Formats: sequence, C-alpha cells, structure tokens
Amino acid sequence: MIYNRWMSYIKDDVSLTHLVMPGAHNAGSYKMNAMACCQDGDLYKQANYGVRHFCIRMNTNRRGELVMSHGVAKGVVVKGALEGLRRAMDENPTEFFILDIREYYPQSFGPVKLISKAEPQEVNRLLDEILEPNKYALDDFDHISNVTMGDIRRSGKRFLIVNYRRAYKYSHKCECIFPWDKTIYGSKPERFVKEAPRFFDSYTTNGLYWFQTQQTPNFGTDNGLKSPRKLDRMVRPYFGEIIDAIAKNPVYLERANIISGDFMTEDYMKCGRILTLNLLKQNVREESAEEFEKALWLSAGQSAVKA
Repeated sequence: MIYNRWMSYIKDDVSLTHLVMPGAHNAGSYKMNAMACCQDGDLYKQANYGVRHFCIRMNTNRRGELVMSHGVAKGVVVKGALEGLRRAMDENPTEFFILDIREYYPQSFGPVKLISKAEPQEVNRLLDEILEPNKYALDDFDHISNVTMGDIRRSGKRFLIVNYRRAYKYSHKCECIFPWDKTIYGSKPERFVKEAPRFFDSYTTNGLYWFQTQQTPNFGTDNGLKSPRKLDRMVRPYFGEIIDAIAKNPVYLERANIISGDFMTEDYMKCGRILTLNLLKQNVREESAEEFEKALWLSAGQSAVKA
C-alpha cells in the first residue's frame, strides 16, 4: 500500500494546484447521526487512505469544547481529531495536508437562524498545541499556484490552513473555487455523473480547484432528503465514470486538483481512482510510475490509465 505516502512519488516541479489529491467532504462528521455523517474514518484513517484535503467545520458544545459540526449536528471534539492528524503527520514525513477550517455556515429554519461558534482564540490554542503551525504551517508564499512540491519539501512545511476570513494565525485566504448546483448535486446518479464533470467547462481558477463528487440531500431535488450514506450507495457504482470523464478530457484533466467525496475510507476505490489521474498528468516520477500505478491498480480494482 502506498496511500499513506503517495506524495513521495510526486515530482518536485509539480505545483500544488496541478497535483490531484483526494479530499474528504465534512471530514469531521464521523460518528454523527445518519443525516449528518459523511465519513466513517477519523482524520488519521482518512490520511492513511490517501486524503490530503480536509473539509473541517466546527462549533462549540455545551461544555465549551470545540467540536466537529455538520449543520446543526455536533460530533467529536476537535482536539482528538487534530491529534489523529498529527499522528499521521509524524508517521508519514513525506506528506502535505490542506486544512480548510472554519465555523459551519449559519443554518436557517423559517424565522430561526442557528449560528455555529468556534472562537478563533481557542482554535489557535489547539492548533498551537497539537499541530505547531509556527513550525509546520505553510505561510510564506505570494500565490498558491506558485507553490511546488519541491518548495514544500525544502521548507519542511507540512500543512496549509485555508480560511476565507483569515480567522486564525497562519491561515490563508487562498484563491479557491468549489462549484456546486443544487439541481445537479440532487439529481439521479445517471444524470449526476454526466453533469458534474461539466463544471470544469464553466469554472476556472489559478488557485485551488475543489471538485466535489458527493451528492447533496435537499428538498425539491430528484433525490430528495436522503442520508449521505444512502446517496453514496446510489452514486458509488458510477464513481469511475466521473473519473473517466476527467481522464478523457484534456481540459478537465488539466484543471483537476482536489477531488473530494463522502465515505473515503469505505475502501480504496475512490482515493485510488483519483490518484491515478496524477499518472495521466505526468506528476509522478518516471522511475516510480510503474510501481505507483501497480499499487493503485491492485487496491482500487481498476486504473483510470487503463480505462
């Protein structure tokens, strides 16, 4: 297995925005109720399955602890989750992580508006205590598109904290897009897998391109209000079609960057299929490409290169 150290196969001159990396949508939602749970594994397990982009949303529980959140649902304490990520960092020194951290956006239910609260001072305290951003956070760059894997390796940095408000120490308001449309992400799988890749036609960026493959429960859509797990059961058999659509279109392939989804640790299929795109983009060191492809093919079941 190479998933815990797959970045060690990537060339030095590959920029972070040209690299293709698996992401975990609502990475901290494991152990939440059925309508909120989008992942089975904790951050440590997700990292070992190949995830390098973590969507982390926070709130505060009644005891005043920072907890993971998804909408109104509250989950595990942030401290324990970050400790798992630190363990993955320590065990795999070749890897670099992107942490998209913020409060969950306000939720409205008729006239009632529920606001998540994660005090920046407490977030900073936990980050300082567990991840040591003063030592390991990437924060000295002009634009994210100019950062290469070689730059990261030479700097010794291990993660990037993304926050559009720059609410935390060492956080960056990186250029980033994440296209979404209620109708498309709520459509039946057969339509979804054809329509979603077309976002690469309509949206461009010089920054991080966060393409999401999970469907979204919503009233007024074809799928309606189903749990993330039920939606994943519906669309998972079609996941390869999404990756194939990217692999076979030069424009889509060029723009592919962060490809995230739900239940990334159910098996290695999703992360494996995503990572094969690095072979097509020639991001993998030539002398290691055959080993990289074989390892992914054996675990993911089918390589996008062979599709």
